[in-house]
Amino acid sequence: MKRISLKTIERKRWLLDKNIKIFRVDEAREFVDRLGFVSALSNGLLPSLQRAIYTDDLTSRFEVNQRLWDFVHVLIDRKWVFYGRVLGGHNILISTKLLASFIRVFPVPDYRSMREQGMLSSMASSIMDVLIKQGPLMTHEIRDRLGVVSPAAKKKSARVLVELQRKRLICCAGKIAYSKYRWRFALWSATEQWLPEEIRVRARALRSEEAMRKLIEKYIYAMTKTTARRIAKFFGLPLSEVNRSVSSMIDKELVSFYNHKGETYLFKGNL
Repeated sequence: MKRISLKTIERKRWLLDKNIKIFRVDEAREFVDRLGFVSALSNGLLPSLQRAIYTDDLTSRFEVNQRLWDFVHVLIDRKWVFYGRVLGGHNILISTKLLASFIRVFPVPDYRSMREQGMLSSMASSIMDVLIKQGPLMTHEIRDRLGVVSPAAKKKSARVLVELQRKRLICCAGKIAYSKYRWRFALWSATEQWLPEEIRVRARALRSEEAMRKLIEKYIYAMTKTTARRIAKFFGLPLSEVNRSVSSMIDKELVSFYNHKGETYLFKGNL
């Protein structure tokens, strides 16, 4: 039997060849569902929706970017994906088919409790109050409601929006298009209000070990090959926990492994 290289499998999984590109939003949804974790932009850490979408018919970088973000925002608006700068602050799309496992391992924090414990800055707390009461809102609407005017304050608010995403307190909830602008504008929502109740129910029903296994297994598949250390770094989990989960998956033949130059690489070989 002819062996297929991992690089060939990666090109097929990540839709890098011209004859297997994404043309429609439903194809983008299938791409994210199949891989579980997808970067919106090319970052070298995850498969990228940007690289998988067909753009040869477009003539400008603006049109290329617009197609990507139009796809992303439709996926978000239909709640087919969760989107935010989670897991290291990268722009990540998480399939809602995997989201229950993600929420079980990484629960959405209670921002009120975080505020009481001094874990949120004053601006972060104010943004959460505004979004809970009036959201979803665009960035400039949030700033208007908080009276953010100066360039320094605007820069600070941008940093705080990233901070809140990394804490899983807010997420992108879709977009609004203004006719006088060419760009569409993202809407921000408190995650606790955006999250579908069905996902909450499924998350509560999962055992934490099962949820972690699903996340790790899907990440191994998405990356084609990886290591326990890289998995731990990506998810921000203790290496010991990852090693236990990986060992169990190897025993159950859910993932495969090989050793090379003293390093153990993990992969799922089916396309």
